[in-house]
Amino acid sequence: MTRKRIAITGASGFLGRHVVKAVYDAGHIPVAVVRDTLSARANLVPNTEVREADITDLDALTSAFENVHMAIHLAGMVSLNKCDKDHLYNINVTGSKNFITAAEKTNLSRAIFTSTTSAVGALKENNPDNALNEKSLFNLNDQDVSYIKTKREAHVLALNAQENDQPIVIMSPSLVLGPDDKNLNTSALIDAIKKRTLPVCPNGGINPIDVRDVAKAYVEVINHPMPSRHYILASEQNISLKTFTKYVAELCCVPAPLLSLPSPIIKAAASITEMLFPHGILTTDGAILGEFYWYFDAALARRELSLSCRPLDETIHATLAWLSHQVKTEKQQNILERA
Repeated sequence: MTRKRIAITGASGFLGRHVVKAVYDAGHIPVAVVRDTLSARANLVPNTEVREADITDLDALTSAFENVHMAIHLAGMVSLNKCDKDHLYNINVTGSKNFITAAEKTNLSRAIFTSTTSAVGALKENNPDNALNEKSLFNLNDQDVSYIKTKREAHVLALNAQENDQPIVIMSPSLVLGPDDKNLNTSALIDAIKKRTLPVCPNGGINPIDVRDVAKAYVEVINHPMPSRHYILASEQNISLKTFTKYVAELCCVPAPLLSLPSPIIKAAASITEMLFPHGILTTDGAILGEFYWYFDAALARRELSLSCRPLDETIHATLAWLSHQVKTEKQQNILERA
């Protein structure tokens, strides 16, 4: 195997840290492309090369891609707060456009573009047999949700680049869970169930996948001689949020929330809460997306990338263990600060 230098945007993020480690463990050379080099060096595999660049700065990003074989785009923003609309566009659309342009300017042999299953579509009914795949038509154009709109627009940018013969592979992970989610982006639900701060049992459905399994899939694309143009990265577990919540609660030995509210009531409550707390957890966009069933079929990735997903309980246990470790670490830091 030829060792390759792989530039990775968003390397200091949740998925980014795991991808950097997976790339390193596979014998390649990860090059972290980040805004905060000091923080990145403290949180990444020791001796990882770190280059400073903001994805909204095309010139800086292009310079960061010099002398590498491939690049992986992981930088992005997840927010369901309406006040983040402009920031979402700047990061998810402008940043993605810059990644595609920088990859073309530096003649990379392959650019691996991270999209999301949210840019693929969703189901309105709880029917796992109708799980979406890479050939499914996007069906969320009528949803006025900035996160979905910006991720879909970025996804289309990558599709257009493929049509222009640019060597881009699109990766669409589902709901990524697992240890080391420092900002509690996706692990917030598990944390809320554990702490019994989830007031109602949520509607809709999800496809949870372990971050470590997703990271391995990126390495497979790096090594693959002729990868397909688009891979959905999802587990074989398409489950309702009610089932997921009950399952996590059982593992935590706490009662699951029993109260379930109709969607109109949740939307009304979200609308009021959003006016009072613009950066709060309960949002109208979140209420809208909570009505859907995010069910996906990753047969292509299982076949071509050998995607193999660990059992859900292993992912949940690892996440809970990491959350407990974080609590202990924070307590120790507080004691030291008071000393």
